[in-house]
Amino acid sequence: MSSHQSSAVTAAAVLTAATVIVVGYRLSRGHSTWRDLHEARQALRSTRRDALVHTVQFLTSALVILGLLFAAAFNAAR
Repeated sequence: MSSHQSSAVTAAAVLTAATVIVVGYRLSRGHSTWRDLHEARQALRSTRRDALVHTVQFLTSALVILGLLFAAAFNAAR
């Protein structure tokens, strides 16, 4: 093998190794991006569910308080 062929093979091997590393990195980042997106959607659902629970608790307590006030006013008016 002449020195020109040897350097061409070395350059091809280096380019192949660099391509494999870059493609592997990009594929792994793409996978983690999908995983991050999935986790963000789950967090959004959880946050939405927590907000709904707090809203229901607030409305329930507000209705109880208004009912007690109405009962006190009705009792006072009699």
